[in-house]
Amino acid sequence: MHPAVLQLTRILALEAAQGCRDHAVIGGLEAYVDHWRAVAAAALPAATLATVVGSLEGYARLSPADRAERIARVQAEIGEAPEAVSTAPRSPAPHSPSPRSPAPPSTAAAARRPSFTHHPLDDPRLDDPVTALAGVGPKLARDLARLELRTVRDVLFHAPLRHQDFSVRVPIARVRPGDEVTVAGRVVEVRRAPGKAVREILTVVIADDSGRIGLTFFNQPYLAKTMAVGRAIVASGQATAVGGRVGLASPEWEPTAGAGTHTGRLVPVYPLVAGLGQRTLRRVIADAADAFAPCVGDALPDDVRVAEGLMGRAEAVWTLHRATDRADYARARARLAFDELLTLQLWARRRRLERAQLPGVDLSGGRALQQRFVTALSFRLTGAQARCVAEITGDLCRPTPMSRLLQGDVGSGKTAVAGAAVALCAGAGLQAAVMAPTEILADQHHRGLGRLLEAIGFAPFDPTTGATSSGVAVKCYARLVGGMKPAEKAAVAAGLADGSIDVVFGTHALIQTTVRFARLGLSVIDEQHRFGVLQRSTLAAAPGGPAPHVLIMTATPIPRTLAHVLNADLEQSVIDTLPPGRQPIRTLWLKPDERAKAYGFLRQRVERGEQAFVVCPLVEESETIDSPAATTLFERLQGGVFHDVSLGLLHGRMRPAEKDAVMRAFHAGEIRILVATTVIEVGIDVPNATVMLIDGADRFGLAQLHQLRGRVGRGQAESFCLLLAADPSRGAAERLQAVAATSDGLALAERDLQLRGPGDYFGTQQAGIVDRFRFARLVGDPAPLVEAARVAGAIIARDPALGETAHAALSKAVAAFSAGADRA
Repeated sequence: MHPAVLQLTRILALEAAQGCRDHAVIGGLEAYVDHWRAVAAAALPAATLATVVGSLEGYARLSPADRAERIARVQAEIGEAPEAVSTAPRSPAPHSPSPRSPAPPSTAAAARRPSFTHHPLDDPRLDDPVTALAGVGPKLARDLARLELRTVRDVLFHAPLRHQDFSVRVPIARVRPGDEVTVAGRVVEVRRAPGKAVREILTVVIADDSGRIGLTFFNQPYLAKTMAVGRAIVASGQATAVGGRVGLASPEWEPTAGAGTHTGRLVPVYPLVAGLGQRTLRRVIADAADAFAPCVGDALPDDVRVAEGLMGRAEAVWTLHRATDRADYARARARLAFDELLTLQLWARRRRLERAQLPGVDLSGGRALQQRFVTALSFRLTGAQARCVAEITGDLCRPTPMSRLLQGDVGSGKTAVAGAAVALCAGAGLQAAVMAPTEILADQHHRGLGRLLEAIGFAPFDPTTGATSSGVAVKCYARLVGGMKPAEKAAVAAGLADGSIDVVFGTHALIQTTVRFARLGLSVIDEQHRFGVLQRSTLAAAPGGPAPHVLIMTATPIPRTLAHVLNADLEQSVIDTLPPGRQPIRTLWLKPDERAKAYGFLRQRVERGEQAFVVCPLVEESETIDSPAATTLFERLQGGVFHDVSLGLLHGRMRPAEKDAVMRAFHAGEIRILVATTVIEVGIDVPNATVMLIDGADRFGLAQLHQLRGRVGRGQAESFCLLLAADPSRGAAERLQAVAATSDGLALAERDLQLRGPGDYFGTQQAGIVDRFRFARLVGDPAPLVEAARVAGAIIARDPALGETAHAALSKAVAAFSAGADRA
């Protein structure tokens, strides 16, 4: 029976057993079938599918008797469930491995599956130290702690990296070179001999009724006593042929009595640390799974689990380590991934509901000033920009606090969209704050958006006098960053507190305890992944008065699935087209011996009146990292090939005033070539800069290379990105080839995520979110996330507070997730 059809038969059986109350599936049977029909289309004839869908149409409005008649009609059409479904929690009896998997050897039987009884909460014993496990003493506990395995729970959720499939058992005579096999027999001979490349070679010959085979071990003389002649053992590994004889080199092995941990099955391979062997860790985890997996609680209501066709959580944890085949393991991992995604979606929906209940402020009174802002722009908004402005304005003109992400590739025009929101807020008589992760980016917004605000009547705030630069009482904008003098910061803070400053641009300085807003209406947070959930909400938390609207911007392309994970609590707007006239950037990966050619190209462009960046991964040379350093390269270029060109140096260790002076000189064209680190990765907008030379390009990730490339191509002249790498690794070469081949930021982000994983992709700033996903895959197929979102939506629609008894465990899981997310 097709899985989709089987799933429906089980749901129908459960619904009938519950008295046809339409409680068998979250959201109701009719809604489920509407979703199910697309999956089942490939499994059923069109006429049968139409009968099923038609019979269950309007199910919620029928009487219980009519519902029973409809269920019987569908069951007659597609068949009944092959096993009874009980509404009570049940303990499945131990069962044999799936018939799809090869039969395990009779001498190395697969691990016996424990009985699992459904209970919603974890047994407290899961939080016992690892010394509660058989065979774990103080020394082994210290080794496990280096893997962050300190409790029984930690051990149970330590997932395998990969598997070795030793489930195929063959007679010794049928072993062929290259096969991954399991053989069983008795030891008939043990030979020890000195080796050439190793100290000692131990050969153990085992025999069964069909023949003999040699097992070879290197530098393990102690095995000679363990594998005494006559002992029955099981061995698994890849067969090799040496001198015309087939054997197993360094195989996994174990005695026949009690076999099934290291051989004869799908054998897990775990992450390790030095000093802790794979066999030792595998034994500890297998013993823990057998003894403690049944203690794992299952927060998922039984009706949801049955409807989704999911394995019980306790059984999934056991199967994670004791799977009989790859399909068995995939089902276990899918269940644990569903739990993670469902918890995320429930948390996000609860967060949205809680925010929607806060008193907000309607900013519709600022529409006139917003229109003046848009009209004053020197360009016309693109269709994508206009759509995003409309989406954001719609949210801002409601008395419910907005939480929205504005995503757009480098150069897509996010600043103008954010500026329209800022103008709307100021026009309504409230304050707006724009927070950036670096002073350079904050200063860029202060200059760029400030210039646009001046066109509609704003004046800059002078922190030395505590008034606008014109001295006239008009709407004004200010800057607040950590590098300012204490008296200047105090003047800006006072202006925010008394409401005389309408718009402020700043860094983390905006979320210090000394900063208070008189009437904060809008928080704009740029490059949000560098802050994390707690920091972005801290800026939003203005004590007293209505909750401000929050707009989060990012130019870092985020793959769709990961975007929904990291920003599940946000609505999303996307600027998916670039402004007209943007020149495509030609990207070239140069060979190491083409450095002089690259410098010659830079000189050619500079002599045409253009400017260039030269970016290095390090500030200063390092004894441990062989990469170009900005300070060293600046000195070499200034005293050599570019001795007659105005050069500048910019890096994160410079004082704020120094960085500001360099950036102003580069903007003014006084500096022709700027040698810098990744401090210029975001926020630098110099239309005259046409060349980006990235030295040591192999040291950067794909997303970072794409961001750096986006610093050029902002004017009308053709622009170039040159990649220099002395000796890139295979992975680095893949990155350089990818960035040279496409300018599609989203495609590069997907590839970067595949190469580096979400933790490295975003660094540590959002560990509270990303690190909670051990089993869900954050790149690739979005279907599991979509399904979890559907189920979460149905649960919240029925029980917004998760207050029902059936949802008590889910509520506890969501609270734990929320605590971790807020630490991000």
